[in-house]
Amino acid sequence: MDEWVFLTKDQKSVVVRHAKVADASEMFHCFCEVVQEGKWLPTTKPSSNQSEWARWIQRTYSNREVLLVARVEGEYAGHVSLQPEEWHASKHVARLGIIVRKHYRSKGVGRALMLAVEEAGRIQRYEKIVLSTFESNNVALGLYESLGYHIVGMREKHFLMPKGYINEVLMEKLIV
Repeated sequence: MDEWVFLTKDQKSVVVRHAKVADASEMFHCFCEVVQEGKWLPTTKPSSNQSEWARWIQRTYSNREVLLVARVEGEYAGHVSLQPEEWHASKHVARLGIIVRKHYRSKGVGRALMLAVEEAGRIQRYEKIVLSTFESNNVALGLYESLGYHIVGMREKHFLMPKGYINEVLMEKLIV
């Protein structure tokens, strides 16, 4: 499937589709916005640029990576990725990353992205998705748990951010 359609909590249309090179600018700027918030990603400054994002999107056309974008009534709302584990023996496992723009959080965009990426992951023959989040990210933890992800571990003091140490919660879900 090339496109999935969902509704936000306030009944707006969310279209999730595979990323196109033309999305690179919005994706990169969204990433930068989230980094600047200083709360959700384990970095304090972007370590990439727009052209690297465009190359990443192009790579997904010829490998098993999945990169989806969400638009709410035509406006860019966020993206999600699946990247294969690096070991041959774990080629059935994908690592998930997700970013939702601030004003689209808690409206159903994250859920739409997660549901679509699970389907796209099955198409790419993934059997398991792994992810991690900050222990303090209660909204994300609630979303992941509501979708059947379960906690498999915690890395204590895994990230040292300007506000101090943050624990990393590890989660996973079988999707077959």
